[in-house]
Amino acid sequence: MENSRLAQLLQRLSPVERRKFERFLQSPYFNTRSDVLQLFNAIRASLESNAALPERDAVFQAAFPEQSFSAGEQHLLMTYLARLFEQFIRIEQIKFSPELEDWLGVKAMQRLGLENESARAIKKAIQRLESGQLRSVGYHEQAYRLLYEHVRQRRSQPEKSASHLQQLSQRLNTTLAVMCLRQASFVLSEKAVYNMEPDTWFLPEVFRWVETDDHVSMPAVGAYYFACKMLLTGAENWFKALKTNLSEHSAAFPPEELYDLHMMSINYCVRKLNAGDEHYFQEIHELYKVGLETKTLLHNGALSPLSYYNIVISGLKVNALDWVAWFIPQYKNSLERRFRDSAYSFNMARLHYARREYGEALVLLQKANYRDLLTNLAAKTQMLKIYFEQGELEVLRSHLDAMSHFLRRKRVIGYHRENYLNIIRAAKRLLALPPQKSPEREQLRQFILSTDPLTERKWFLEVLER
Repeated sequence: MENSRLAQLLQRLSPVERRKFERFLQSPYFNTRSDVLQLFNAIRASLESNAALPERDAVFQAAFPEQSFSAGEQHLLMTYLARLFEQFIRIEQIKFSPELEDWLGVKAMQRLGLENESARAIKKAIQRLESGQLRSVGYHEQAYRLLYEHVRQRRSQPEKSASHLQQLSQRLNTTLAVMCLRQASFVLSEKAVYNMEPDTWFLPEVFRWVETDDHVSMPAVGAYYFACKMLLTGAENWFKALKTNLSEHSAAFPPEELYDLHMMSINYCVRKLNAGDEHYFQEIHELYKVGLETKTLLHNGALSPLSYYNIVISGLKVNALDWVAWFIPQYKNSLERRFRDSAYSFNMARLHYARREYGEALVLLQKANYRDLLTNLAAKTQMLKIYFEQGELEVLRSHLDAMSHFLRRKRVIGYHRENYLNIIRAAKRLLALPPQKSPEREQLRQFILSTDPLTERKWFLEVLER
């Protein structure tokens, strides 16, 4: 049962949402089969006990103790329950999208031929849209749709429609421009990942439109315009303009748009770091702090393990040790349960290492069970550095041999494999150096400088300078 599609769907519901789903299943308007409700309650009991879901026959017997197990019957019930789940989450989603709810209300009145009610619904929807804080892409799309329906209803009154037709054209231009800008910024931000040349032939014309009549002052237009300029030119002034826009207009965007724009800013800083400009560590650290304060980085209250790791790294790089010591336990429970303990222990080990508390760091690294391959290798690298700092050179030699064996056994490919092999090679050459200055020392320095990839390059160079 654990790996079934139904189980994976139901596991995504919070306890509050499960109670809502139960009431949904109890409604005869949506569900007329009591056995579907019985099956859900049997599955829910296991979910809420935080136990692994039992096998299908055990779930069936818990739901229907007086019946003998039937695989066919259970498959049918699970199919019904999955369909009802999909219907439930669609209805729930409307509550999070008031503009969609308003739009559906307008179309429902039109379908029933209630023109006066439709006009009233359009007016009410426009008022709600304009009184709200959102000024995102979705806002412009909804404003155009509502104005279009308003103009359609006034076709019999041409003297009243002329000004509205002009407004409609302006709304369409704005909507198309902001959608083009969002699309371009998204593609430009992803082009390195997919190694492609994006098709952005339309951008010069859109840029000309943005730069006239102060269109850039619109929050969404400005944000995506600055993002495109930042990604195309790499110039810092566009990065700062985007950062200012997001700081001043964060309430104008829904969480998913704000997250995308936030990550574009962070990835710009990462590219600058990769080019050797280390002052961008401070920028990244500040962006992550803002992302946490505004909950931009949280999805349904959850923080991704990657963000958790990167936030710690940026904090350590700018020596914000007290803030990192607060962050790690504060956001531990925001991680998915399966990542929680390993992410916490690994990042606490990093903090102890930064404080030169090598013993505490080593205990955490040795005890934790890192199921993720790359986290496991990062932990082994951290242990390598601790053994060296503690002068445990024989232990370090054994550790390097074990790392080499681990890389041979595990399927580590491409960049990561080469990086960790290079770390091992550099560490072994470091151990073999004579104590006095020698040609071998300069040869090793050149090896460290020229070898790529080598994520621990800075540490090796620091060790050589001591």
